[in-house]
Amino acid sequence: MNKIVMIDDNPMEHFIAVKLLKNTGLFESTKHVTNGYETLQYIEENLNNTDELPDVILLDINMPDINAWSFLDKYKALHSKISKPIDIYVVSSSIDADDMLRSKTYPFVKSYLVKPLSADVLVKIHDQCAKV
Repeated sequence: MNKIVMIDDNPMEHFIAVKLLKNTGLFESTKHVTNGYETLQYIEENLNNTDELPDVILLDINMPDINAWSFLDKYKALHSKISKPIDIYVVSSSIDADDMLRSKTYPFVKSYLVKPLSADVLVKIHDQCAKV
């Protein structure tokens, strides 16, 4: 597993993630975007190009252009067409039980993670994906 994409509108979250990802060295390629539409378009353009698709997506819930739920609904339409599995982790500062339960309604969401991210969490994500 090599590629991870973080979708979050908060620059500080990206800064933290960049440091953690660099320090752990677990992922060969990292991409940080502030808008989920960009990632959806990229996935759609590369449905059959497994080398270009991410292995993991870290998805923030509350973003201005497209929130996690809208992203996941749109991803659901693409999911069966994608040539390799992509593990999605919903990442939020929210500890709202409804958000946690809602994330479980999407079979391709592996887990709900509460911010801030840590090196231990990234190691667990890497290890879970490596088992597949």
